[in-house]
Amino acid sequence: MKKWGSNWRELDLGMEKFDDVSDRGYEFIAELANTYSDKRVLVVSHGALIGLTLQRLLPDRFQKTQLDNTSITILNIKQGVWNCSIYNCTKHLD
Repeated sequence: MKKWGSNWRELDLGMEKFDDVSDRGYEFIAELANTYSDKRVLVVSHGALIGLTLQRLLPDRFQKTQLDNTSITILNIKQGVWNCSIYNCTKHLD
């Protein structure tokens, strides 16, 4: 905060905008769903991309997201409707 000031999140520091990340994630997931509609697909990514994509796919359920490192989230699509059956699961770490 000392270097950039208290409003550093509002500065244009060359970071990708959240809307752009959300669009990129949505387009990627939609393409996967279309290309591999009858398959299971594993996607590994960072929490920001996953969280913003979830907010785009299921805005009523995910107005905010907070994902733990190495957590598992499972998305399903059936007849064009997205569902999240598991969110931010870390049981495999126990």
